[in-house]
Amino acid sequence: MNDLKIATAQFEHKSGDKNYNLSVIEKLAADAASKGVQVIAFHECSVTGYSFARHLDRDQLFEITEPIPNGPSVKKLIEIAKKYGITVLAGLFERDGDNKIFKAQVCVNEGGLIAKFRKIHPFINPNILPGT
Repeated sequence: MNDLKIATAQFEHKSGDKNYNLSVIEKLAADAASKGVQVIAFHECSVTGYSFARHLDRDQLFEITEPIPNGPSVKKLIEIAKKYGITVLAGLFERDGDNKIFKAQVCVNEGGLIAKFRKIHPFINPNILPGT
């Protein structure tokens, strides 16, 4: 049996600032990979921030959503996974093909999206639908 080294990471994100949050995710993933970590899991909505969404109306919330797996944030997470040879789990607000909004957690590696989970009880904002 092979050992699997997993890390969890939480950081002080900037609400709605995906570029900043992704830069922190990259820094922490690089550091973890340099220590032999194979999988790093970040907190809920680590890409977008979370609690600030309670004050957003549907249009404002929709502005920070992205399609999964073809949105820019998931593409950046895949790029990070490829660059450092690490599997990354991170969260963001998703919009589907029908413009429904979900809170999602993705798992990516150098090959792309491995899995996506939509939160079943997304209480923070009534415009976020429950996952399945």
